[in-house]
Amino acid sequence: MLLLPFDADLLLNVIEQVFEMERENFFGSRKNKRIITAKEVFILIGKESGATITEMSGIVGLHQSNAGRRFDAARQKCKTDPEFESTWKKVQEKYKQRIALSHV
Repeated sequence: MLLLPFDADLLLNVIEQVFEMERENFFGSRKNKRIITAKEVFILIGKESGATITEMSGIVGLHQSNAGRRFDAARQKCKTDPEFESTWKKVQEKYKQRIALSHV
């Protein structure tokens, strides 16, 4: 568990960088593998940082039940999908670094 303060904007910046996508492409119900993975990583790290599923669904633009399913899927993928786990760890590390810099 991360145990970092949740900063949605900072995490979105990291997601944009790691997934090489514009923020506008991240929001809403668009579906392709990269966008879904980005949303799952965002929701997982956000939840680990203390955000609620309700907060995450509002930010991402998904219904609360869909955000909950994305969170559950992300937790499972961390255990079964090495590529997903690697991406999650990369985002997590960059987020930790940015949080540390923003609190100096």
